[in-house]
Amino acid sequence: MSFFSELRRRNVIRMAGLYLVGAWLIMQVAETLLPIFQTPDWVLRTLVLVLALGLIPALVFSWLFELTPEGFKLDSDVAPSQSIAPQTARRMDRAIIAALTLALVYFCIDKFALTPHQDASPEAEATSTTDAHSIAVLPFVNMSGDVDNEYFSDGISEEILNVLAGTPELQVAARTSSFSFKGKAMEVPDIARALNVRMVLEGSVRKQSTSVRITAQLIDAKTGFHLWSQTFDRKLEDIFAIQDEIARAIGAALKVTIGNATTAEPHASAPKDIAAYDMFLRGMALWHTRGEDNLWAAVDLFKQAVAADPVFAQAYAGLALAYTILPAYSSRISWDQGLQHSDEAALRALALDPSLPEPFAALGNTSTVRLQRENSIALLRRAVMLRPSSAAAHHWLGNALASAGNLAEGLAELERASVLDPRSGVIAENHAYSLLAAGRIADARARCQALLDIIPDHPSCLQYVALGNLLLGEYGAADATLAQLAATFKPAGTGGAHELVEALAGRADRRTVAERMAALPPSSNLSADSANLMEDHVIAAILMMLGEPELALSYTERLASVPGNVMDWAVMLPMMDPIRCEPRFRAVIEKLKTHDPYVATVCPAASTVER
Repeated sequence: MSFFSELRRRNVIRMAGLYLVGAWLIMQVAETLLPIFQTPDWVLRTLVLVLALGLIPALVFSWLFELTPEGFKLDSDVAPSQSIAPQTARRMDRAIIAALTLALVYFCIDKFALTPHQDASPEAEATSTTDAHSIAVLPFVNMSGDVDNEYFSDGISEEILNVLAGTPELQVAARTSSFSFKGKAMEVPDIARALNVRMVLEGSVRKQSTSVRITAQLIDAKTGFHLWSQTFDRKLEDIFAIQDEIARAIGAALKVTIGNATTAEPHASAPKDIAAYDMFLRGMALWHTRGEDNLWAAVDLFKQAVAADPVFAQAYAGLALAYTILPAYSSRISWDQGLQHSDEAALRALALDPSLPEPFAALGNTSTVRLQRENSIALLRRAVMLRPSSAAAHHWLGNALASAGNLAEGLAELERASVLDPRSGVIAENHAYSLLAAGRIADARARCQALLDIIPDHPSCLQYVALGNLLLGEYGAADATLAQLAATFKPAGTGGAHELVEALAGRADRRTVAERMAALPPSSNLSADSANLMEDHVIAAILMMLGEPELALSYTERLASVPGNVMDWAVMLPMMDPIRCEPRFRAVIEKLKTHDPYVATVCPAASTVER
C-alpha cells in the first residue's frame, strides 16, 4: 500500500481538510470581532500562530487514532468492520472538498475583487495611515442657554486639548482645525477623516453661577464605539483640575501617560479670579482668528485679565503671543514696540510658571525677528518639547529654520505643523512659502489651493497661488486669482495686479511695472493708502521675474535694514539665483545673519570665500 493510500486510510487528509476549514472560519470571525473590542494586535497574531502549530498535533492524532461508532481507538486496534463505511467517508470527502472550494472562492473574491476597490477609497487610505493615538478635541457644546458663554465652552475644550498636546505619545489636532467644524452637521467619522485622526473627543458644558457641569465622551472614529464617557460636576474654581482629570481619563483610555498626571498638586497656572479666566479665554479665541482688529482686542482682554489676576501666568503668555505677531498685521505698532512688549509678558509668564510652552514660543518668535538665529531655534525647540503637538511651536520653528537657511528641516517642521493643523491659514501660507523656497512650485500652489477650498478668501494663499501660476506661465489663472485677492482684500489693487500679469505675459511694459513696485515702502500691503497686494519678499521675487535684477537687488538691500523685515525669506527663493553671486547680495546675506542654502551650487567661488 502506498504512503498516500495509507494517509487516506488513516483519514489524515480528511483531518487536514477539516482543520484548515475550521481554522479559516475561526480567523474570519476573529478578524471581524477582535477590532470591535479594541483587542491588541498581538492577540490576533497569537491566534494565527496557535492555529498554525495546532495542525501538526491534529495530523499526528489522526494518524494514530480512528473514529469508530464506539469512539476514538488506536488505528492498530480497529478492525476493518469498525471503520466508517466507505460511502460515508466519500460523503465526508466531498463535503470537505466543497468547503475548501468555497473558502478558496471567497478568498479570491475578497483578495482580488473587493480589497483593491476598498483600499482605493479615501476612507480606507486615511484609515491605513492614521495613527492609533491621534485625537481631535471638538469644541464642546454650550448648554448654558446663554450665547455669551460660548467662549467658555470653547475655552474648556482648548485647555483640555492643550493638556493632551503635552503628551509625546499623542498626535493632537490643533484648535484651528478641530474648531473649524463648529456648528456644522458632520458625522464624527467624516471629521476624523478630514483631520486624519483616529479618536474624537466631544462634549458639552453647562455653566451656572459658580458651578459647571462638563460631559465628555471619547469616540473611536474607526469603529464608531464610545471608549469612555463621564460627567463632571464641579465648582468653577476647580476648572483646571477638571481639565486635567478629563485628560487623565482619556490617557487611560488610550493607554498613554498624560503630562503630570501622577501629581495631585493644583495647576501652576490656575487663575485666582474666574473673571480673569473669562477674559483670557475670550482673548485666546481672538488670537487664533488673527487679523488686526482681533489681535488688538485680544491684547486688551489679556491686559484686563492680568489686571484682575496679577499672578495668572497664562494671561501673560497670551499677551506675549499677541504682541509677537501684532506688528505683522497692524501698522499701528512698530516692531520694536511689539517685540519689547512680547518679551516683557513672556518673561513674566515664565517667572510665574516655567512649564508653559507659549512664553518660549513667543520668545523664540521675537528672536527670529531680531535675527538671533541660534536663540530662536533653541527657544522654539523648548516649546515643542513642552508641548509636542503644538502646531504653533512647530510652525514658528519651521519659519525660524527656513529663514536661517536650513530649508530641509524648516520644511519638515512646517509639514508637521500642517499635519497637526491642516485647516490653519497662516500655517498653510508659510508651508507654501517653504515649498517655494525649495523650488517645489506646483506643491506650493497645491498646498495653498487646499486651504482655499476651506477658506476661499485667505489673502496670503491667494497671493502664493497667483505667484505659482505666474512662475508656471499660467497667466490667465494668475489674473483671475489676483482679481479675487483684490476683490476680497483691497479693490484698489485690481488695476495694478492686472497690469503686472500683462507685463509678465509680454503685453505691457515690464520696466514701468517694476519701477512702481520697487518704489513701494516696507509692508505697503498692510497700508490702506496703498494699492499693493503683495508682501515684501514676494515683490523681490517679482522684480526678478520682470527681468530687473538691479531693481531687485536695490529693493532687497533697502528692506534688509528695516526692523521686522522678511528679506531673509526673499533671499531663500530660487528666483534670486541670477543675483545670488553679486557681492552686494552676499552683503545682504551677512547683514541678515543667515545662511544661503544655494550659494554652494549657484556660485561656488562665493561659497569658498565665505568659508
